[in-house]
Amino acid sequence: MTALPALIELLARLGAELDFDVARSVEGPDGPVDVVWFDRSLPLAAVASEPLDITDAPLLPVVAFVARTGAMLESENIGALTAAVEATAAPLRILVLARDSRLAALAPPLQSIEQMKKQDQDAALRAHVAATLRERARQPGRTIVMLQSELVEWARRLREVRPRSYSAESLFNRTGAID
Repeated sequence: MTALPALIELLARLGAELDFDVARSVEGPDGPVDVVWFDRSLPLAAVASEPLDITDAPLLPVVAFVARTGAMLESENIGALTAAVEATAAPLRILVLARDSRLAALAPPLQSIEQMKKQDQDAALRAHVAATLRERARQPGRTIVMLQSELVEWARRLREVRPRSYSAESLFNRTGAID
């Protein structure tokens, strides 16, 4: 079991909190993308496509995400993943390197040693993928690589800068009627 489903859920929740229309498992001309944040000026709800295919949909993608573990990246073509995320035409495209959660099965002293090794491996993988992205011909916009830890820290900082706003309805659902 990997942290991938929780990471994809975090990406979707964060996009919704930042007032984007969010879609998961988005089909594009060069393959699927895990999460895409869309501009709400052209609502996602107006597109009646299941699963969502953005090839001909009247939508404005803003940020597109592909999340993979290191093991998945070894078996997949980084160029194909990059092409899929760039084909969304989102100005910001992020390839997230998720952590494997195999360390939980180890004893605590071994976890810390294994965790340090894994962090080193993740950093080396990130450097390799980033170098691969720089070598490729680029689409307009930016395609970057983030480790899961960097993404979580970025999300925490975004929430500090732009705290969640709660509607009156959600406040009522959390607290009940105020007498």
